[in-house]
Amino acid sequence: MSIQFSRSMRSLRLDSFRATRIGLIFAIILMLALIVWFFMAKVTLYEVSSTLEWNAEAKLMATFAEEARARLRPGMPAILRLPQSPDQPATTIPAVVFDLPRDSEQVEILVLPSGLPLDTQPGKLTGQVEAEVEYVTPAELVLRTSGKFLNRSQVPVSPQTPQE
Repeated sequence: MSIQFSRSMRSLRLDSFRATRIGLIFAIILMLALIVWFFMAKVTLYEVSSTLEWNAEAKLMATFAEEARARLRPGMPAILRLPQSPDQPATTIPAVVFDLPRDSEQVEILVLPSGLPLDTQPGKLTGQVEAEVEYVTPAELVLRTSGKFLNRSQVPVSPQTPQE
């Protein structure tokens, strides 16, 4: 056996690989934590209104898209966001979806008592309502998104006429 080879074998036997083991254990724990989060964490999905107004009966009415309105139910928690000035964040007020009138595309929103004064004059308000419609895991979001891509309709190819 050559001298160089025996020295390298001796140094391999003496090396404990402690730093490598610690790093590997840390990486495994981190991966397990990410997997648990991916399948167990809950993400809140919101539907956001397009317009907001006080009607003549002093009711707060929000207009949602038709698809969004179909997902709303009375009693769902909501957040009313009213912008202030460009350099200040929007004021958030807790609210609840109160009623979904059948003859209207609007949804009645009940503002919870929060101590914030609101101007109840009839007319349009600048702001929006975010209604909590569902809680899902990140895994469900990935599966839904991949399903949308898989179910995307293909553009049909028109049959070509044979050339003579």
